[in-house]
Amino acid sequence: MVHDVWVEVDLAALRHNFAQVRSAVGETTRVMAVVKGNGFGHGGVEPARAFVEAGADALAVTRLEEALPIREAGIASPILLFAPIQPENVEIALEADIDLTVCAVDLAQAVSAAAQRTAKTARVWIKVDTGMGRLGVLPGEARALIGNVRELPGISIAGIYTHFATSADADLASTRAQLGKFGNLLDSLRADGLDYGVASAANSAAIARLPESHLDMVRPGTLLYGQYPSSHVPHSLDLRPTWKLKARVCQVRELPKGSRIGYGSEFTTSRPTRTAVIPVGYADGFTLITEGPVYRQSLLKFAARKARRRLSVEIRGQRAAVLGRVAMQMAILDVTDIGGVEVGDEVVVPAMRIPTSAFIPRVYIGK
Repeated sequence: MVHDVWVEVDLAALRHNFAQVRSAVGETTRVMAVVKGNGFGHGGVEPARAFVEAGADALAVTRLEEALPIREAGIASPILLFAPIQPENVEIALEADIDLTVCAVDLAQAVSAAAQRTAKTARVWIKVDTGMGRLGVLPGEARALIGNVRELPGISIAGIYTHFATSADADLASTRAQLGKFGNLLDSLRADGLDYGVASAANSAAIARLPESHLDMVRPGTLLYGQYPSSHVPHSLDLRPTWKLKARVCQVRELPKGSRIGYGSEFTTSRPTRTAVIPVGYADGFTLITEGPVYRQSLLKFAARKARRRLSVEIRGQRAAVLGRVAMQMAILDVTDIGGVEVGDEVVVPAMRIPTSAFIPRVYIGK
């Protein structure tokens, strides 16, 4: 089948980027490859397989629904769920051999009960909130939680982890403070003889900026997919691009001067104009601007930037302006000054990776 719209994913580039992360942290530090959010828009299963083939020690996702397809694809690597699981789903997770995040005693008790019912040993990770203010147990309460979890039957503590809130910002003082809190907790646990398993703190930004945060295991996400979390993170790795949203031209036509184009008739041609239509729009992830230049900025900034510049795509190696509004699954291009454009031509469409529709097929190259 010839796809009208597809995402091209370079598996060789994913493996290369993993090797770059591995080189940054060394062979003794384990690497948990994060494949949440449909593999950052790359698809859930094939990137996971590529990272495991490249040497990943474990994988991580947010929800159980993301983990199960990876297991069903025959990938046996440990998989951690970042979000605390609903108690009703614990048995499903245990049957699939999924590691679980625990932040409270009541969930640990539910996990223990499910483990006994299924004759399984549940592997759990203790999440510590050192300053993110989202998930986790506070450092001062972590020792009691770990002590309680250790007493529950059917549970093994696989690790302990925290997450940095500002490691991609210019000032690393808050990140260092978080790491200090986490380090003090680990020291006290060791002094008390409490085995916490593997310790993990570093995300992508910390991997590149704070070697002291690498600990036993790092959890890269953004870096694996060929991007840096911010301009403050040193571009010290040889990262390769991994993802392109593509579409094929489905119609080419000539419009006279004065033609109105698109919903709201917001654009009027000022000259005879050759247009090309591509069957991709905002429902597919063709959003205001590309992800790379504004990674993790607010939607208000997206809108402000759109107002200042015109949206365009790439066709035959040249930029083609989008005329009028992007519709749900259609966009109109000005190809007047690009010679030879015809139906079936490939168009590279700027889009944010993660929101790009999961219904769009992922086509894998570099196998």
